[in-house]
Amino acid sequence: MRWLSLDLGEKRTGVALSSPEGTFAVPLLILEHGVEGPAPEGIARLLDEHSAQGLVIGLPLSLSGNPSQQTWFALGVARRIASHLGTSLSLPDSISGQAEADTTDELEAGPSRVEGEVTIVLWDERLSTWDAGRLLPDQSPRRRGQRSKPRRLDAHAAAVILQSYLDSLPQEQSRDSDSDPGLPETDLS
Repeated sequence: MRWLSLDLGEKRTGVALSSPEGTFAVPLLILEHGVEGPAPEGIARLLDEHSAQGLVIGLPLSLSGNPSQQTWFALGVARRIASHLGTSLSLPDSISGQAEADTTDELEAGPSRVEGEVTIVLWDERLSTWDAGRLLPDQSPRRRGQRSKPRRLDAHAAAVILQSYLDSLPQEQSRDSDSDPGLPETDLS
């Protein structure tokens, strides 16, 4: 299953894409937008363009795991995207009981999947930007007036979020008794 991932920001959103089989994530692009977040129509186009059946949206929680103002912003953006796509949301266990009262009617705990429907998952993104910064080559000293962080960091942070989610999925490896026991059987469907 191919996944798209969003690292939401106030002015920019990083986007990453998984491999077709959903095993690794790569940075894709950066979306520029206003304070309302990326347009749901644009996200739908990206999902179609890349044949992605799943969307992972980074959920910014405080280091203690509590919701913050950015958490509610991400939930609002996720709700607009889910509404546009006609699907439901999945919340991480850490916040499913803490969602604001006006959002709980439309949110579900755990992944939902209906044939032909895009799966949307909100995923804890704590320290993803920091991790992404460690992966990028060391930046030269900044001159006066230069951005405080490289723009491509947003897309790399989206890839870190997506890879974290992909790594959490159970690995379905069945072994055929006739095959080499050291090699996992590959499903090409």
